[in-house]
Amino acid sequence: MGRIVRNLIVILAGALASVLTAAALFLLGIGGDSLLEMTAWTYVPVGAIAAGFIAASGYYIAARVLRVRPGVILLAGVFAISAGTHLYIEHMDEGVLMSTNRAALAQPKNFARFATTSLWTTRLPDFSLGGGKSSSSASSGGGGSDSGTEGPAQQEGPHVDSGGNGEIDGMASGVGTMLAKADMGTQLGAGGGGKIAQIGGNIDATGKGLGSKAEQWFNEALAILGFALGGVVIYALMRSLPYCATCGEFLARKGQQTRYFLTERALRSCVDDFHERMKVHQLTESILAHFGVGSGEKSHLSEFASSIEIQECKCCHTHRMSFSARRKKGQSWQNIKVFGHTTESLEPIDIVRV
Repeated sequence: MGRIVRNLIVILAGALASVLTAAALFLLGIGGDSLLEMTAWTYVPVGAIAAGFIAASGYYIAARVLRVRPGVILLAGVFAISAGTHLYIEHMDEGVLMSTNRAALAQPKNFARFATTSLWTTRLPDFSLGGGKSSSSASSGGGGSDSGTEGPAQQEGPHVDSGGNGEIDGMASGVGTMLAKADMGTQLGAGGGGKIAQIGGNIDATGKGLGSKAEQWFNEALAILGFALGGVVIYALMRSLPYCATCGEFLARKGQQTRYFLTERALRSCVDDFHERMKVHQLTESILAHFGVGSGEKSHLSEFASSIEIQECKCCHTHRMSFSARRKKGQSWQNIKVFGHTTESLEPIDIVRV
């Protein structure tokens, strides 16, 4: 199985875990406050962040099982899946609001059907900026007659009954037009301030609509980033794990050997001997020599320790041997980086136990 295919499987596993996590937390929040929409300090989406870390387990488990070190494609997938999961949650929210029997949705069987249907019918959001209602109402309210012609309605003059006389019809039409023009001039002169106020009101309403949309998009972006945070952290963690540079696979642990020392002098003697053997590539001999110094059991008097760890690439079978030394500091052990050493071998090596 190729590396790209395994990366895609890891992404699919993360997507499945994200959907299941979102559905499960949504089910727990039915009838009360949504766990997924919990925030702290007004804007921090703690619910989405917690859900993202739970869902990120899908990426981690799949990557470790397939032993594939994730590439940048996984990072892109994390954000895409986070955005899709957010849309999925919003779609379920809409479905619950339109439901006439919310109590029935709390039953696992009914909710499973509801969540599955919501998943397949999730759609992209409406990115319109609003303001269409006023314009549409204006066009509908100011439209022409039943013929469907658009544009502002023409002012009608007074109606004159002509009795079918063509000359009277012409005179009445002329008089009506003159009166309509005079009435329009009166409106413009007397009601100009009202027209300006109406235009200002429309502009103010449009500005409020844009501000509301911007705030909504900001909150949604925070929720998406919060959900993606868990995947980003898991991605960084997996990228830091030991791997084979040739195959792009995680190394499998083959064995470890640890010895404990009472004094720094005893540790330095072990370190010097190990480094001398590494110069001539005596890997097996160095492991055997390490086994013969210090103590294999840790006691309350132990102040120093050294370890040899052997890892193997399951694809090309390259072996990596890492040596490290530590100093006891309080209740923990502090690594002494200057004593560390790592080497690789194409020949099989293993921990020597006598």
